[in-house]
Amino acid sequence: MKYLFFDIECSNCFNGIGKMCEFGYVLTDESLHVMKSGEIPMSPGKGRAAKFHLTGRKHEKDLILAYENDYYFEQPEFPHFYMKIKEMVEDPDTVCFAYSMDNDIPHLYNACKRYRLEPFKYECCDVQKIVAAYFKKKDQVSLRKACLKIVGPNAILKLQEHLSRDDAEMERLVFEGICTLSKTSPAELLEQSEFARTNSVKYMKRIEDKHKRKRFKEAGQNLYKSMAAADEELDKSENIGRRYSVSGELKANLNALKETINLIQRQNGILCRTLDKSDYFITYNDEDKEKILNGLKRPFNGKMLTYIEFAKIDI
Repeated sequence: MKYLFFDIECSNCFNGIGKMCEFGYVLTDESLHVMKSGEIPMSPGKGRAAKFHLTGRKHEKDLILAYENDYYFEQPEFPHFYMKIKEMVEDPDTVCFAYSMDNDIPHLYNACKRYRLEPFKYECCDVQKIVAAYFKKKDQVSLRKACLKIVGPNAILKLQEHLSRDDAEMERLVFEGICTLSKTSPAELLEQSEFARTNSVKYMKRIEDKHKRKRFKEAGQNLYKSMAAADEELDKSENIGRRYSVSGELKANLNALKETINLIQRQNGILCRTLDKSDYFITYNDEDKEKILNGLKRPFNGKMLTYIEFAKIDI
C-alpha cells in the first residue's frame, strides 16, 4: 500500500469554484517513508475568471503563493498534467490524503469538468478530520497549527506554507505524528479513520445533489412567494375561502410543489405564507410532517396533510 498526500493551490475561488494553479504531492510507502515528492505549477487559464484574487478579500486572510503570478501563467494548463495526476491518484495500490478534502476534492473535480475531462476516481482520507478526532474537537484546525502542535516547530522550519509540495509534506508529518503519539501503525490509523475517508465520485455526487436541491429550493420559495398572499392582505380580505400553506421541504421539491399549488387553485383556495393563517398545512411526506409537528411551539388548529394525502381527498 502507498500513501499519496496532496495539496492544491488556486488562483481564485469565484462562486466556490477554484482555478487550479498548483498540485503538490508526497508519495510514501506503507511506513510513511517518502518515495518521491514534487509540485506541479500550472496556468489557471485565460480571462478574468482565472485571474489571481488572493489578497484584499473581505473576511479572508491574504494568501501568498510560492511563485509569482506571471510564472504560473507561463506554465501549461491543467490538461497538460491530467494523465500524470490521474496515474498518481487512481493507482489502485494508493490511498490519497488531503487536508480539508472539502476543498481539494472539488478543486480536482472542477478542473476536470472545466476542461471536459473525465473526473478522477479515487479514495481520499481527510487528515484535518483525523486531527479533530485526535484533539477531540469539532473546530477545524489549520494545517500549520496542527503541525506545530503535533510535530513541533523544528520539523517545519524549512517548509514553506502554501507551497503545495511542502503543505503535502506537512500533512504527512501530521499523520505520522499522530501514529507515533498514539502508538498506532499507519495502516491501523487509516482503518480507525473510516469516518474521515470517502470516495471522490460519491462525494461529488452528494455535493452536486446538495447544490441541485438548493437551486430547487430557491426556485420553489420564489414561486410560492410570488403567488402567496401577504399576512396583511389576508387580515384585510373579506374572502372566506380555505387558506393553505406548505412546508419548506415541499418548496424544495419543485414538481410536488407545482402539483400542490395547481390543486389548491382548482379548489379556489388561498395561498398564505404562515402556518397561523392557514386552514390546511401541506407537507412533503410523513417524515416532514412528523418533524414539523414535533417542532411546533403551539398547537395548529387546522389540518396537516402530506401532498400525496391532499391529492387523494375531496375537500
